[in-house]
Amino acid sequence: MIRHGPARVKNAAAPLTVDEVALRVKNLLDYDETLAHLVVEGELTDFKRHVSGHVYFVLKGQNASLPCVMFRGDAAGMLLWPAVGDRVVVSGNVRLYEARGAVQIYAQKMYPLGLGAAARAKEELRLRLEKEGLFAPARKRPLPRYPRRVACVTSDTGAAVRDVIRQFRTRFPAAELIVVPCLVQGVRAAESAALALRRASALPGVDAALLVRGGGAKEDLNPFDDEELVREVARCAVPVVCGVGHEVDWSLCDLAADRREPTPTAAAASVFPDRAEELDGLAECARLLHMHAARALRDEKRELANREENMRRFWGRSLENAAQRLDDLDEKTTYRACAELRLMNGRLDEFERSLENLSPAALARRGYSLVMSGGRPLLSSAQARCGDALSVQMLDGTVAGHVESVEPRGLNVRDAHIQ
Repeated sequence: MIRHGPARVKNAAAPLTVDEVALRVKNLLDYDETLAHLVVEGELTDFKRHVSGHVYFVLKGQNASLPCVMFRGDAAGMLLWPAVGDRVVVSGNVRLYEARGAVQIYAQKMYPLGLGAAARAKEELRLRLEKEGLFAPARKRPLPRYPRRVACVTSDTGAAVRDVIRQFRTRFPAAELIVVPCLVQGVRAAESAALALRRASALPGVDAALLVRGGGAKEDLNPFDDEELVREVARCAVPVVCGVGHEVDWSLCDLAADRREPTPTAAAASVFPDRAEELDGLAECARLLHMHAARALRDEKRELANREENMRRFWGRSLENAAQRLDDLDEKTTYRACAELRLMNGRLDEFERSLENLSPAALARRGYSLVMSGGRPLLSSAQARCGDALSVQMLDGTVAGHVESVEPRGLNVRDAHIQ
């Protein structure tokens, strides 16, 4: 047997440089969709916060470990809860750090997995948001009495949405229910729910929003302790009712919401009034209104009768007083008229006496007579002519004669007025 040496490789490829190998590895990582949008779970080791603001740590699996970095922009919102030994979930992407030729995870967010880490993260965030006033009772808004449109933010395939729809159809179908679907479990759930709640509050005519999820393990409810979602609940333009998990469960979204209910069913019942109860209430209001109206009518009739009786008594007394005043006035008028009549009678008596004193009879009794000549009183001797016929009127008769002579005495009676 003839043995030959190893065959030479013809047309062997030229060796690659380190940079070329690094570039090929980088391209492989950059174009891998899974590694570009990575969610990875592991144990936290070698956790360090650099003075630059960047955070460096290592995620350890069962047989392997990966270095990770979270740059200052993403690390600024990270709380102080992470500690070595915590199990966490990290979202980000995998790239090649060419300077060292190391494959590492560029983390954007970190979430606690274990109960201890989740409790520390939740309490730290609660204290920080409480200091900001996000949970203050004064911020709570009342729910609309009769909502027209209600948005429900939840998974469109879970039991929670079916419970809400059932309550809506049973209690108050006159309203409108809009389901805004989102993720309610997993790393992307908080971001998905925050986006859905923002969309829900922007819908025209929405009066209130429901943020609900059915029960599950405590880790499943971690998205409702996420800072981004909690702040979105607090800034929502309409009142938010949060019903997450079971009665014993509570989340930071419960504290930020305008109202917290233990379950999705209870949350829906708090928003949608029970039409049967409302109709019963309206019937009771109508009964009470009728009763009060009848009572008010009776009271008004009684009051009117009392006023009528009072008016009758008042006008009766007024008429009696008026009659008495009329009698008093009649007496005063009669008295004054009698006094005036007596006064007038007295004056008439005086006039009568004056007239009697001036009458021809009175003059005749004093010796005076009325001499007439030609039917006129003869007042002056100048009026008499010898031979004129005279008549002398006396008290008991008339004497006739003629003028025999005229003897003037010098008294000028030319201007005397003869009647």
